[in-house]
Amino acid sequence: MKRFKIALVIFSAMALVGCGGFTKGKPAAEKAIARFHDSYNQGKLDDIWKSADSTFRTASTQQKYDDFIGAVRRKLGKVTTTSNIGWNVRSFNLKTTVLMAQKTVFENGQGSESFTFAISGTNAVLVGYNIQSMDLITK
Repeated sequence: MKRFKIALVIFSAMALVGCGGFTKGKPAAEKAIARFHDSYNQGKLDDIWKSADSTFRTASTQQKYDDFIGAVRRKLGKVTTTSNIGWNVRSFNLKTTVLMAQKTVFENGQGSESFTFAISGTNAVLVGYNIQSMDLITK
């Protein structure tokens, strides 16, 4: 019985530590989106690449990323407004991930952006980015 109580205390402590990501995850992701859009608007696209998680950088080459994000910027222009349309915080094996869905208006169109962030302390690090926009196709 004593071992069970010790295990319960350890499990509870681990659960509380993991919950920190739940309370800090969404605000950290919101700040990271603002930094992403600021770098995007200033044309500092390499800053986005360099500050992203290694998972993001190994998913594609930097040249493909440059081509992709460059095309988005050329066709849609700068971000003018963005609003959150959904979010989800997940924790697994003491790693917290935040998924954010944004409705974003650009100078030359609009789109739905999806961001995935890994939470590290109070920081959100970009793991994935996706944009869906008919204006990318038609412009």
